Amino acid sequence: MSALLTVLRLIHILCGVYWAGTVFFFVTFLDPSLRSLGPDGGKVMMRLFERGYLKLIPIVAMLTVLSGLWMLWILSGGFSAEYMRSSIGRALQAGGELAIIAIIIGITVMPPAGARVFAIAQQLPQLRDESEKKTLVSEMDRLRARLGSSGRIVFVLLVGAVALMAVARYI
Repeated sequence: MSALLTVLRLIHILCGVYWAGTVFFFVTFLDPSLRSLGPDGGKVMMRLFERGYLKLIPIVAMLTVLSGLWMLWILSGGFSAEYMRSSIGRALQAGGELAIIAIIIGITVMPPAGARVFAIAQQLPQLRDESEKKTLVSEMDRLRARLGSSGRIVFVLLVGAVALMAVARYI
């Protein structure tokens, strides 16, 4: 294997493990636990946002997808029709497509909703008007539900992508 392929594979696997693992952990354990804490769960989410969670994940996801596409380009001889029609080519392509859909959802839906939740959470302690507070809490609940459902969709897509990548050479 060439040095370039080795580096690309290392980037792809390390970033992919981080991306998928973080999403798996968030969807299966962290989000349900935070929801059960009520308002105290929001404090934990605030710290995640402050630490750059919503900024890091898209970067790692992009590195995963771009390194995977570059590897597939090299291994398939420029996406040759013959390779892409093979069982490994079809499996890698399908896994890549699922990952690309996951990153599109992860970049277009989740950061704007997360940023708005963060902004509302910062606003709430200063508000004195109870009706305004109630309106913002309602908006935050709606946005958190959107984050949760989009996170679960990304989770399912990444499970499919990881599974296809893991077994591609054996089908």
